Amino acid sequence: MIQLTEVWYWAGENQILSDINIHVKGGELLCIVGPSGAGKSTLLRLIHMEIFPTQGSVIVADYNAQMMTEKQIPFLRRKVGVVFQDFKLLEDRDVFENVAFALWATGVRRKKIKKRVFQVLAEVGLSHKRYTLIPELSGGEQQKVAIARALANEPFVLLADEPTGNLDAESTEEILELLKRINGRGMAILMTTHKEDLVKTLPARMLQIREGKIVG
Repeated sequence: MIQLTEVWYWAGENQILSDINIHVKGGELLCIVGPSGAGKSTLLRLIHMEIFPTQGSVIVADYNAQMMTEKQIPFLRRKVGVVFQDFKLLEDRDVFENVAFALWATGVRRKKIKKRVFQVLAEVGLSHKRYTLIPELSGGEQQKVAIARALANEPFVLLADEPTGNLDAESTEEILELLKRINGRGMAILMTTHKEDLVKTLPARMLQIREGKIVG
């Protein structure tokens, strides 16, 4: 499903990643663990094709970074859901509108949007908050909205970049349980974290990254 083969990435004169080899199978839960600045977010950006490798191959399903065109990128991103540490929600909109925005942006019909938004909000346990403004939610609830938004277009893989980094212990446990349920239904998840102890609570394969290299 996802293959990074001998990937190197330079930002100007700074080497961010070196000789990265990662393969993710369908339905797999993979955690990449490392300190801040190790290159975890850069890996996810390569998979999402926000950036492209300086050297090596990045293949996501049928999309090859070496042959991508601008017209193809939106189609890839519909099938790759992304969740960020800082949520990246629209604070002047309510929960329903934040999730619906992901569907509006891809031209889904209004009738289908309403049905799909209700489905994913039920999946993350926020149906009762659908008309609540974002600033009125707790951090854990905001991350659940972000996950619902990432699931809206029915992606085949979910990229979660430090999804519990800004949460307290109780909310962290809730988000991890939610991710386990999502993965248990067959969706591949690639999660980054700097907390190795979190990974031990998950049925996950773990890779360790240090200074842009996979070390274990």
